[in-house]
Amino acid sequence: MIDKIRFPSLVVATFILVPYLSAPALAEEPEHHEELHSNYLALFIGLTSEDRRESGLALGIEYEYRLNRSFGIGVLAEHTFGDVDTTVYAMPFAYHSGRWKAYVGPGIEDGDLGNESLWRVGAEYAFEVGRWEVSPQLDIDFIDGDTALVLGVTIGKGF
Repeated sequence: MIDKIRFPSLVVATFILVPYLSAPALAEEPEHHEELHSNYLALFIGLTSEDRRESGLALGIEYEYRLNRSFGIGVLAEHTFGDVDTTVYAMPFAYHSGRWKAYVGPGIEDGDLGNESLWRVGAEYAFEVGRWEVSPQLDIDFIDGDTALVLGVTIGKGF
């Protein structure tokens, strides 16, 4: 199980190493009509299912570092408000194909009932609205034999 000490350490190590490993990949990318930003920051708002967590409003923040046009690695923190408050921390690995993004990654669910390790699997589709990106998304969290569905939208910007 990923605990509260090892997970933040893994996140910090990732953000130290990834820019050094991916710099040549970004420099070799061919010209494309869309500008590729190495960093992407977004706010999330959504709803969770009633199976694992109490249904309720979910708010979060996401960051992704793009390794190249196809792959990225990120971190997220998402809190679900309800009878049982829970916070999910995850580190998804993303695959981009045009405006589609699919991702999977390990994480933890920290709530009133304790900590559990989880795997988040999800997909989203990006719409450009000016300089912003609005992306409806669907996530499935697999936690100790249970699942939680999260449906929402991210509003973010590359830089």
